[in-house]
Amino acid sequence: MKKILLIAVLIAVNFTIFAQVGIGTTSPNTNAVLDLTSTTQGFLPPRMTQVQMNAIAAPAEGLMVYCSDCIPKGIYVNTGDGSIDDDDNGSTEFVNMITGESSGTDTTTEIVDLISTTTGRIWMDRNLGATQAATSIADVAAAGDLYQWGRSKDGHQSKSSGIITTRATSTTPGHGKFVASGDWTDIDKTGLWQDGLNDPCPTGYRVPTASEFSAETVDIFPSNSEGINGVFTSLKLPYTSYRSHDGSFSFSTDNDANNNTDIFYDNPPYRGGFYWTSNSGHNYNIQEGSIHYMSSNTYLTSGFAIRCIKEFVNESITDTETDVEELVGPTGRIWMDRNLGATREATSLTDAAAYGDLYQWGRAKDGHEERDSDTTTTTATSANAGHGNFIIAGTTTGNNWTDFAAEDALWPTGLNDPCPTGYRIPTGPELEAERNAFTSNDADGAFEALKLPLSGFRQIDGVLTSIGTAGYLWSSSASATGTKYLRFDYGNASVHNIGGNSRAAGIPIRCIKE
Repeated sequence: MKKILLIAVLIAVNFTIFAQVGIGTTSPNTNAVLDLTSTTQGFLPPRMTQVQMNAIAAPAEGLMVYCSDCIPKGIYVNTGDGSIDDDDNGSTEFVNMITGESSGTDTTTEIVDLISTTTGRIWMDRNLGATQAATSIADVAAAGDLYQWGRSKDGHQSKSSGIITTRATSTTPGHGKFVASGDWTDIDKTGLWQDGLNDPCPTGYRVPTASEFSAETVDIFPSNSEGINGVFTSLKLPYTSYRSHDGSFSFSTDNDANNNTDIFYDNPPYRGGFYWTSNSGHNYNIQEGSIHYMSSNTYLTSGFAIRCIKEFVNESITDTETDVEELVGPTGRIWMDRNLGATREATSLTDAAAYGDLYQWGRAKDGHEERDSDTTTTTATSANAGHGNFIIAGTTTGNNWTDFAAEDALWPTGLNDPCPTGYRIPTGPELEAERNAFTSNDADGAFEALKLPLSGFRQIDGVLTSIGTAGYLWSSSASATGTKYLRFDYGNASVHNIGGNSRAAGIPIRCIKE
């Protein structure tokens, strides 16, 4: 009899478990399959990275996970709305339960760095959505996805995405369709990509600005047939076609938005590549080797390609030892009142405490700038020497301290800039503007205007010279003809290119306020 009763109790308990489960409560809610009750503990769902989440094969609609590195972090649910991601695993997109945003950034495009030979900036070597770096200007596999400006990765960027004519009512449409309209949302999009919102680039990268794209196109993208070679050689930019605001494809053999298998004509005049910048409506397009800057009246609902640039992180050591005191120059610009490394503002033209350190052009603060630093004859091979020795140069090294191919881009783009936060190395034109405003074009005028002393400089052989007889300041400006600097003495002041590309010379820096 006892055995029969025990079996009956177990059957009853088992039935109850399958009907309702309560944890922390003896009376679970009748509408809940599982009722968790606690005043001291919470529910902990599966936690994973965005890559791991998107790698789930064919996730069930309603599947929830906590994404630890998504932007924003939080619980994401798979909606099963038919918006297919780019993982080729048939899974649909996850969206944030609070904001309704897609998991957003592209985690499927392989990240391989490409260093621009023009600016030295680091880019991804392929377009978002591309399966490889371009092997030719017309490499279809390198064309990538086509994004509407300011919109995140939510499926709409796929060339096979469906079309909808209804505009979104927020900056996160909540679906993966291409919005074929005059605009894809009724909400003001100002600042989206500029502020990093909806930026589909992988972590550590972002959509480039118009000026950053412009810097890459100077001199290497002429408006002729040679421009194609410049585009491909510098950044491996391929033709991409583009998607018009009505959802059709231009510069393409196929205007069927759902069956775009060959996006190029055979005749070169009909080929084109179109790339967004983070500036609203501004983009670059490549047509028969020419680069054309597009004005801000471009349809923001058009689908263009994206090539991501790496976030600038200045890993060099900035000067934190020099006191930051402001001085207003004769042009009204604000400067530091002393050279980097100086212990005070100059009290006279020959105030040794105000002479400051001596930097080699484009080099970071690493110890070489000290006037008594050791020397070496070994030329650096990158933007960072990796030591604090002053690098002696000669004609065999081009009078330079490094053979880094993109050295022209170092100080102009902020790389290796040793100025304190909020300040930077002045440009050549900024130095020239101050010099033109001196009350006298000589050392006295320089001292009166900016408290500049006769600091001297360090020759490319490491020898100190002209101390107390001439003053110098580096600019951040560089070109094929040299780097600009200011020189002044008792009889003259001038801004000109240093002869012989002598960037290994050690010259003071006076920082200007951003």
